[in-house]
Amino acid sequence: MVVVLDLRKEEPARLGSRVLVVTDTERLATGQRVLQEVFSSRLVRSVLVVAVGSGLRLPPALDGESRRVLWVGDPRGILWDADTGEAAHGPGVSAEPVLIDLLTQPEVFDEVVSGLGDIPYGTASPGWRIVAGRIDADVLAQTFREVAERFDGPVQQDTAAFSSPLATALPVLSGAADLPADLLDALVPDGALDRLYRRAAGQLDRAARAVEDLGYFHAAQARAAAVDEVVAAGRALAEFRDTVARLFEQIDHTDEDAGERLASSGIKFATPAGMGHAEITAELRADVEAALAERKSLTRLVARLRLLADHSAPIGSAAFVDDLWRICPDPLLDALHVPAGYPATLAARFVFFRRSQAWWREQLALGQARTALDDLRSLLDRVAASEWMLGESRMHASDAARTLAAALGEIAAQVAGTLIDWSKAESGQAAAAPALDEEVTVRLRDRGGRLREVINGDLVDAVTGWLEPGWPALEQGSYRDVRAGLDGRVDETLRQYRYHLAHRGVQERPGFGTGDAGRQEFVDAMWRQSQQVVRALGAAANGQMLQLCGDRDLAMLLRQARAVRFAPRAVRGPGNPPGVVWTRSGQYAGTLRLVPVRPGTVEENWSEDGT
Repeated sequence: MVVVLDLRKEEPARLGSRVLVVTDTERLATGQRVLQEVFSSRLVRSVLVVAVGSGLRLPPALDGESRRVLWVGDPRGILWDADTGEAAHGPGVSAEPVLIDLLTQPEVFDEVVSGLGDIPYGTASPGWRIVAGRIDADVLAQTFREVAERFDGPVQQDTAAFSSPLATALPVLSGAADLPADLLDALVPDGALDRLYRRAAGQLDRAARAVEDLGYFHAAQARAAAVDEVVAAGRALAEFRDTVARLFEQIDHTDEDAGERLASSGIKFATPAGMGHAEITAELRADVEAALAERKSLTRLVARLRLLADHSAPIGSAAFVDDLWRICPDPLLDALHVPAGYPATLAARFVFFRRSQAWWREQLALGQARTALDDLRSLLDRVAASEWMLGESRMHASDAARTLAAALGEIAAQVAGTLIDWSKAESGQAAAAPALDEEVTVRLRDRGGRLREVINGDLVDAVTGWLEPGWPALEQGSYRDVRAGLDGRVDETLRQYRYHLAHRGVQERPGFGTGDAGRQEFVDAMWRQSQQVVRALGAAANGQMLQLCGDRDLAMLLRQARAVRFAPRAVRGPGNPPGVVWTRSGQYAGTLRLVPVRPGTVEENWSEDGT
């Protein structure tokens, strides 16, 4: 990395191994103290000074072997052929931003510093022939707007289930998969409810046998005994139903004493294996990161998480009380408590015995009662599993999914807002300074769709890193901590990415990127198809170039130029001239020439106070 220190604006805030000092010639002459601080720092390995303006005077800090100075007599430049001496007016706009941008590329910085080391007095005037590979400002502005709409557009419904091959908890908790069979046995053997259930089942069986055993000739006492069995069965069934109803109404899994009360009633209460916070969070993370890797839109993922939160949220056992009455209604119990009378007429009792017997059994509703008992038990098993044993797990899955949805919604809004600001800043700006050939820039204007996919893919990749610190908090159930510092992380990454786009271009994958998204195909084709790039890389060092000086400054320059040839790594391949410096940046390709100044041209300021 190259640290830029502009003496026209600020004192040095931080230093690095490479320092690019930018100043005007007047401040350079009085910059002894600041330069001494830079050169004396143990962090600094090389310093390159860019001095803008006429009358170049150097302080003592730039004496001897430490001198590495680029003198920009006039940043608007002049078209100059060093061989013939022919000169023409330049484009009339300052090329200083492009020069600074170019020198902040570490590869170019190092090559220029090395080249100045071979030039007498370490001082030269820069000139160039460069092709710009920057995205057209209007295209970039439009791309930023389109990506912003993807991040924070209308909510898209996504009904896809969280059902990755490794997921076992989430499909069950959200109702996408059946409850495991081992959970559907809620009663502790010989516990209170188990005894009630078995007593009701046994009593119904006895009543059914008693009724079935009544023969063609039977005593009134036998029929009365059968009726008593039916009444006893009704009481046992009612007791089981009402006991289950009280449990449904009174117990919630969040109650501190829920476990004790359920245990005393003979109900199992323990979080099943594989359904803990850690397993649920791991499955959520795997699914979210898989969706991001597939470049799913955040709005779709937010909708999906909200749906998961709704489906997995426990509703409480009380919500199932009405189902108990539907399964075992009071009229059914009334038919058992007050059994229908046996047919009284002689014809019904003796002539049509079998038909009468069948009618009476139907009126007693013993078959319906047995079905109701089994259904009550089945409902109890399901509710005990989903609302009591899995209640905490379902609550965590719901809260975790809702927390993630909120975090992703916050990210989407922040990214979209920042992209809109970037779009406004880009709109109407010139794509490249007239000091540059723009062929690649023009070509890139036709690749807006691919550019959108690259930038959208980069930012979706960044979401994975933004969520990373929140996963431990989510696992521990510290839901508020999941979003702690999130906006700062997003803001810092976006700031770095903006710098990356400006200085590295879309060709190079950012540090947080994981996918290519057609990046290489997109940019490589543009650079490799450019004839301007070929000509700029092969330009003769003494040929016509834009020299960053005024026409009066030409007399101070020698006609012995040193060339620094550079290009993005995408341009590498056969046919390139030897000695090209391959850069990580995808912004520029061409030849930078260093023209030495004539001996005696540079004044040296030896006073201590800079006067």
